[in-house]
Amino acid sequence: MAKKITVIGSSNIDFIMKAPHLPLKGETVTDCVFQQTFGGKGANQAVAAARAGGNVSFVSCLGNDLYAPILLKSLKSDGIDAARILRFSDVNTGSALVMFDGNGENYLTVAPGANYKLTPKVVKNCEKLIADSAMILLQMEIPIESNREILSLAEKYKTPVIFNYAPIRGAPTKVDEKMRGLVVNEVEAASLLKVRKVDPNDGAKEAAEALRLKGPRFVVITLGSKGSVVACEDGVRKIPAFKVKPVDTTAAGDTFCGALATGIVGGMPLYEAVKFASAASAISVTKMGAQPSIPSRKEIHAFLKLSGAL
Repeated sequence: MAKKITVIGSSNIDFIMKAPHLPLKGETVTDCVFQQTFGGKGANQAVAAARAGGNVSFVSCLGNDLYAPILLKSLKSDGIDAARILRFSDVNTGSALVMFDGNGENYLTVAPGANYKLTPKVVKNCEKLIADSAMILLQMEIPIESNREILSLAEKYKTPVIFNYAPIRGAPTKVDEKMRGLVVNEVEAASLLKVRKVDPNDGAKEAAEALRLKGPRFVVITLGSKGSVVACEDGVRKIPAFKVKPVDTTAAGDTFCGALATGIVGGMPLYEAVKFASAASAISVTKMGAQPSIPSRKEIHAFLKLSGAL
């Protein structure tokens, strides 16, 4: 049995509207394309890790609505262990309204719903799973105190954690050695460093190293079409992006994180795992939707071979 990756996080129902342009106040934009898919940063990362070849368990909370059993069936179809996914009768499953323009940029609003049921008590009931895992993957769409509990339990059992600080939340998150790896974009990096902005051209390397010095063994700052910057004990390196034509950037970061976790747990050196994750992310932006856009391991390898990266 392959080493276990446990993703603890959110599940959402995504309602997507692709518009020729974003409406102005009071304007109605017609000729749009609608799609309903499944998302949530936790679920996206679990699907990405599983499709990339990982052995994945997913801890999440769903509500009492028509979509929840369909979402659960979809996760299981990707080979994800869903035994720790809970259902609550007094709340709806988390939902996201996604609108994006003709350039593929997305704009999101989220109703957390059952995701806020993933409390520290639920986390404590997963202590053995955390102890037995080879990697924990976290994001910021569940209660912050729950993430703190997960980090403490992971530290207790020496289980490495990749922490994706997304989306930015109001309460402070301490970057320290409890996080084996930290993955952020330049906006999230600026928030953690308490600076106005991180310049993706000149400041990303310095920002990545500054965050690494707070405790993680490695830090990855993703920069979209500009690639990514990796800081680790070997130094700081820029990893170029793969050139693709974006259709929808939803879940690109989640795809990166899931594939990165699978690469690392599977024994890839860090830079190779980042390249693997970058390829998965690049493929995802060429398709509409969150989970429908996430590629398989076979697709990732074919893409890498075609691009000359293998």
